[in-house]
Amino acid sequence: MADARLPPPAGPAPANAPKLLSFKPTHLWRIHRARFRPTQFHPGTGADARFSPIHSAARKPIPTLYAASTLEGALMETVFHDVPTPPADYILDIERLHELELRVSVVRPKGELNLIDLSTKGLQRLGLQRSHLVDPPVTGYPATRLWAEWLHGIEPRSHGLLWTSRKDDDAKGMVFFGDRVDEKAFVVERDREPVHESPYLDALLALAEHIGSKRVISD
Repeated sequence: MADARLPPPAGPAPANAPKLLSFKPTHLWRIHRARFRPTQFHPGTGADARFSPIHSAARKPIPTLYAASTLEGALMETVFHDVPTPPADYILDIERLHELELRVSVVRPKGELNLIDLSTKGLQRLGLQRSHLVDPPVTGYPATRLWAEWLHGIEPRSHGLLWTSRKDDDAKGMVFFGDRVDEKAFVVERDREPVHESPYLDALLALAEHIGSKRVISD
């Protein structure tokens, strides 16, 4: 069994090369700061996420763009990302979300994109488990970024990675590689609507109740 604490395999693609999926959803949800355009890629420096920042084989930063297949998935992976299990004394602070200037955007790919499958089946193909790439805590991110770089390099046709959300198993999470696809590949359906206002406030409150959080600060 591969161990994500160690560097990914080196050399040519093994027999169990990553599974590439053709992907063209009708829409994708994003939660991001207001200063970023809905389809604006993160430049690839200064982040500390599961699959970014990452670099090419030439050690150049690869811009990235994260999205989710559902609004709930996007909220769970951002607003509720660090909620403990069980939620204990977690407080959903609506005023704090306003201060952070978090926005909801919806985008749609213009054409089919090729994403590396990191579902349970796709991971099994690589000799991995969710605990290696999808479920590790923040302390495991340096290793998951190494795997993202290896996957990017081993499959040059890929536009990004696709997985089942860690925080919401009804949703898909994805990250796109900015050196292979850019803003022009997407159409903006909703442009930076405040996450702390209706109808998104209703979704936030419903998710807080669903996960067992009983404390909300509105203003």
